[in-house]
Amino acid sequence: MHTESLFQAHINQQQRELVDALAHTGLSDCAVLIYSGKLHYHYADDHAGTFRAWGHFLRWIPVDRPDFFVLLRADHKPMFLPVLPNDYWHDQHLEMPEWWASSFVIQPLLSVADLGTTIASAKVKSDQLIFLGEDDKLAASLGCPATHINPAKLLTWLDYQRAYKTDYEVHCLADANAHALLGHQAAHDCFQAGGDEYDIHMAYLQACKVLDPELPYNNIVALNANGALLHYQHKKRYLAADAHKPANQVLLIDAGCRYNSYCSDITRTWCAPGVNADFVGLLTGMQALQLAIIDEIRVGSSFVELHKLTHAKLAQLLVDSRICSGSAEQLLAKGITRTFLPHGLGHLLGLQVHDVGGRLADPIGNFAPPPPEFPTLRTTRAIDERMVFTIEPGIYFIPVLLQALRSGPEAGLVNWPLIDELQPLGGIRIEDNIWIGPHGVHNLTRSAL
Repeated sequence: MHTESLFQAHINQQQRELVDALAHTGLSDCAVLIYSGKLHYHYADDHAGTFRAWGHFLRWIPVDRPDFFVLLRADHKPMFLPVLPNDYWHDQHLEMPEWWASSFVIQPLLSVADLGTTIASAKVKSDQLIFLGEDDKLAASLGCPATHINPAKLLTWLDYQRAYKTDYEVHCLADANAHALLGHQAAHDCFQAGGDEYDIHMAYLQACKVLDPELPYNNIVALNANGALLHYQHKKRYLAADAHKPANQVLLIDAGCRYNSYCSDITRTWCAPGVNADFVGLLTGMQALQLAIIDEIRVGSSFVELHKLTHAKLAQLLVDSRICSGSAEQLLAKGITRTFLPHGLGHLLGLQVHDVGGRLADPIGNFAPPPPEFPTLRTTRAIDERMVFTIEPGIYFIPVLLQALRSGPEAGLVNWPLIDELQPLGGIRIEDNIWIGPHGVHNLTRSAL
């Protein structure tokens, strides 16, 4: 289907969902103004941080710019209100290709101060205007009642619905995966050629033709022991002749791309030739484990149960790899697998990397908390058609967690000499992006639409 047709169908679906949300939250007579957000300046400075538009705005307008608005009314074409000031400091030109612009009435503004007049000219009364976005003072200046500024029930309903992706959104997510895979291949090649973390990161950016601020999140480019830091944030660099540069043994790279503001989130782990054979075997086992978990996904199945199954399979892998002794059931019962896998199996994915609504049980705000033994699990919803989420099991040798296990009552179940060999190699994570389509489970990372 042509992009314009996909996008128009996407907008039509969102309009139906919004009417439904307003009806269920007692706000049917209201118009909705959604704000992209504003620049935030560093303390005592005239430089702003990198801007990222709010997800609920980006679901309507695929433009990541501050001070943009979309006005939504029942039985009216959506109105796009971009603030485009006369400015000689920055480029204010806005590309508005027909494939998405044709879905909107577009009225540029010179200033945010023009917003009230424009809304009034659209015959929207201030007491019937709902404001969604970060600036409560701006909302109040437009005359919005306090109860109509980010009403919690409406936002909860919209957060819940964000999990269900339209065909347009799925195609954007698929394209974000395809772009990121170009970067992952370049990163792999740079790693094998001996590049440091900085080199590998730059190879990724160049292959994807992106700048750092355009990434969905800061790339995790972790060599060797750094792979044990789940959100490792640095990019160590060395001069070519630096004798202190460690040899590349293992690369864990967690990196994605954005396409029309939709995010991919992919992790791969690679070994250099000659790396510890036990670690290589563990990597092979984790790759198989990840695919086995994906094979278990069904509409209606529980993400919590998938997470528990992951730990059961990890327990068996720990036994098979001689990292732990005893039975898999014993390791599970004593919580030992949580030392090696302290994060959740995955999360919803979309306009935000960790997309909203992962712990909502329903659209009216009831929560489904994670089990007490797995507090970091981000997604507890039942799996349903049209959802997109990650599946990202891992195994890590994290010093602070291993030390707690080593000094605890279950220390005798662990092969500490082998742990000491593997700890300098960091860890393993394998992450794919999964779409539940009309014909079953589709791995967006491993196969094109």
